[in-house]
Amino acid sequence: MKITFGLLATLVFLPSQAAAEHMAMVRRGPDVNGVNAYASTLATTSQTGRLMLGKSCRIDGYKVKIDFVINLPRLSKEGALGGSTKAQWNRFKSFLKVHEETHRSIWMSCARNLEAKIRTLSNPSCTALDSQASKLFAKMRADCQKKHAAFDAAEQKRLLKHPFVKLVFGARTKMARKN
Repeated sequence: MKITFGLLATLVFLPSQAAAEHMAMVRRGPDVNGVNAYASTLATTSQTGRLMLGKSCRIDGYKVKIDFVINLPRLSKEGALGGSTKAQWNRFKSFLKVHEETHRSIWMSCARNLEAKIRTLSNPSCTALDSQASKLFAKMRADCQKKHAAFDAAEQKRLLKHPFVKLVFGARTKMARKN
């Protein structure tokens, strides 16, 4: 059985070795801010808009564009999993998908808030306005990263209580006791 993370990695999964599978997911899964993860959301941001000088300078048609790549683990042969293990795996996949989609929602909310702020800006100098907008964009990215970190910290508690993770850690504990 293989777990694939988009184009990132292929992992060997043997249903009777949940702990080994977990270690493979952690080692070969996506890297998120220097930490191995089960899944990830990559957000690439860009901005569009035109500086328009009238009585004062404004930014016309300002938009934040975000391209997302969500990497989730998947099994190549889910049918090989046993009943309760397969059910736990499916719940785990759903948990990860909702988690990563929440990261997407956080980014979208940050972008909408920034767009609203930028549209209200005006300045006699287009150069000063461009600088002001750039600073707001950088602040939005930093503030949004903090929201992601807070969300991940809160979700960590839920993750550790997830039945699939409990199964894995239970298997690892049993293996450690045998050694």
